[in-house]
Amino acid sequence: MNRKSAAALALSLGMLVLLSACIYIANIRPVASFIANPTSGPTPLTVAFDASASSDADGTIALYIWDFGDGQTASLTAGTTNHTFTTIQTETRVFTVILRVVDDLDASDTTVQNITLNP
Repeated sequence: MNRKSAAALALSLGMLVLLSACIYIANIRPVASFIANPTSGPTPLTVAFDASASSDADGTIALYIWDFGDGQTASLTAGTTNHTFTTIQTETRVFTVILRVVDDLDASDTTVQNITLNP
């Protein structure tokens, strides 16, 4: 191989390395999912929340952020938790529980479910 061919090959390889370092593959958003049990009952009502079905195709779920709809929140690294709804009321009331999952690259997804409290 002559000097000119070797230099061209080296330049081509250098450009290939440089271009490969610039390729960015976007983070795939996680998918939030949870089961609540029970979903209705008399107050006070303790509900078990299980978000273990939440997933992240290209990484892991790093944080589960719960908003229970009654002024209480929780930020957890585990996908399961319990919450007791203790609101005193004279009529049936529906609380919208919001789960936001955040993956290890800071992408997120949100899902909601209603919990009904009876007096």
